Amino acid sequence: MHTEPIYIVHSDSKIEALYTLFPLIVSRYVNLLRFVPINSRQAQKITGHSVVLVRAFKGNDAFAQNDEKKRAYVQDFRKRFDRVVMLDDGAGSDSLHYEYMDLVDIYFKGKLLRDQKAYLEPSYGRQPFTDYYHRQYGITDEKEKWRTPPTDPALLSKLRLSWNLGYGVYPVPAKNLVRMARLATRMGWVKILKPSFDRAYRSLLHSTAAPVAIANKQRVVQARFGYRSFPNTVGYQRRLMLEGTTGNKLLLAGKVLPDVYQQEIQQVGAVLSPFGWGEVCFRDFEAVAAGALLIKPDMIHLETWPDIYQSGITYQPVDWDGEQLNDVVAHVTTNLEEYLPMIQAARQAYHQSLLQLEDRVVRFLEITTGMPIGGHVPVPAFTAAEV
Repeated sequence: MHTEPIYIVHSDSKIEALYTLFPLIVSRYVNLLRFVPINSRQAQKITGHSVVLVRAFKGNDAFAQNDEKKRAYVQDFRKRFDRVVMLDDGAGSDSLHYEYMDLVDIYFKGKLLRDQKAYLEPSYGRQPFTDYYHRQYGITDEKEKWRTPPTDPALLSKLRLSWNLGYGVYPVPAKNLVRMARLATRMGWVKILKPSFDRAYRSLLHSTAAPVAIANKQRVVQARFGYRSFPNTVGYQRRLMLEGTTGNKLLLAGKVLPDVYQQEIQQVGAVLSPFGWGEVCFRDFEAVAAGALLIKPDMIHLETWPDIYQSGITYQPVDWDGEQLNDVVAHVTTNLEEYLPMIQAARQAYHQSLLQLEDRVVRFLEITTGMPIGGHVPVPAFTAAEV
């Protein structure tokens, strides 16, 4: 039975502060965890049984293009801990870091490819969809990236599924609240966020359990997204969908203020949510929580949690080329009531995932430490990836 502190070494990005760390902070096992800022002196001194490295090198210029420095960093923790675990909360399912995966005991990822044999093939742009647009349309990026296969395929046995953006603070908070959360995370005051995170968690449970007044929904599809700030292959899907629906008055496109966006998403019947830096987006969960139909490029290739991506059951899929999109928009807006079961199924799936947050965290901690946690009866594996 594991009762020692488990160290969580983390950075202070928005994703970490409000989403990746959220279930750990909400969990009743939060007092078993010690949150340590990655750039602190404490991170260089801690010792113990188990440490989780979160987003260890992302956005850190000191490690850019320096695999040996990354390896030395992880090896230093290996000297001080019995078990070293990586929690990779990167946006895409395909962007694994084989350059140091052999040094960790477990490599958690919030999104995984269902067919893990695909990891043994090279991928342009390090995402399934960037590789697709490169091969299908010849799209290239100014700064080209390839995900090369691992030299040792056995490394894939370290992969486990963690959680995605579905666990976190919704609606996505205003900039001042984001800054406060990031400051608390940067200073090592993570646990002071617990009361507000508990409230956000209860609010999500309440909103996903409420009935949907479909008759009051506007028969339009919200499509408030852009593509110009992304690399070519990342933004190409968004560009295809926007240009392919130009002039379609059933879509609400263009940029609006955050308050208008949040008000609008509560009122519309459906939301179009293409991929961003990765397949899973804030907009997906905002739509479901608001009782809108989620329209999204097919997600059949992906394993993730919370899983609101059951094609034709919890969301309306469209092909990655956007060829069906105008037809789908026309049918949805004309026959919105037909999609109420799909809207409700998505909300139920999301709600049940929220209820299972505690078990998810316990499973994460048990895999991290390699033993049962604090008297909790071990729960069954959630996915095939965790077996």
